[in-house]
Amino acid sequence: MNIKKLITSTIASIMVFGFIMGCSDRSSESDKFAAASLSPEKIKELRKEYPLSTGSPKNVDLRDLTFKEVLDYTDSVIIAEVVQQMPDFSVDLITEPGTPEGDLAEKLKESGLQPYKPEFTSFQVNVDEVVTGEKVGSTINLIYNSEFKGVEPDLKPGMKIVVAIKNGVGEEQKGSYSFTRYGTYYVVEGDYVLSAFEGQSEEMRTFSRDANGNKLENLISEIKALKEN
Repeated sequence: MNIKKLITSTIASIMVFGFIMGCSDRSSESDKFAAASLSPEKIKELRKEYPLSTGSPKNVDLRDLTFKEVLDYTDSVIIAEVVQQMPDFSVDLITEPGTPEGDLAEKLKESGLQPYKPEFTSFQVNVDEVVTGEKVGSTINLIYNSEFKGVEPDLKPGMKIVVAIKNGVGEEQKGSYSFTRYGTYYVVEGDYVLSAFEGQSEEMRTFSRDANGNKLENLISEIKALKEN
């Protein structure tokens, strides 16, 4: 075989192989990038099962909390799986004489009215991991004031969530932790997240938008970074 032709043929083969490998590498990188976040179409589909919380209770003026504010107020952030909804329960407010609550209770009693007893909606969850903060039991109850029913997330058995929680107050709330839509994310499709709430403020909407459809590990890293600051 002519040496010149052999060299030319070899170079051409190397170029073709390099082109194929380059395309393969770019395709692999593209696939990796696509796998790093859910598509808008997939997010829209998942929202049927994991809807955004909207609205606010009547006669209640709410302001948006940033995720950082939620982390500063709460005691822990956990990853948990919902087991079941528990029966609603009510608590007696501390009404010691000389306190604002005691004065209000006395006025209500004089008017023939019953003291205010807040009712709470409760969900039993199994805790998979404590991401930051205080340790909690392996099985706990997550609660919110029932006046916010229809506003706070409607958790269903089997749902997996990342949630910021605050230790309950009083004997009735022992083993229970309050939570809010501002600090709740659904874990979907194995290891992606969707926010339970997007908010009205630009800061809250930006944080939620950046997290939506992205990897759980990214959200966890962001939470840990915020707690350190």
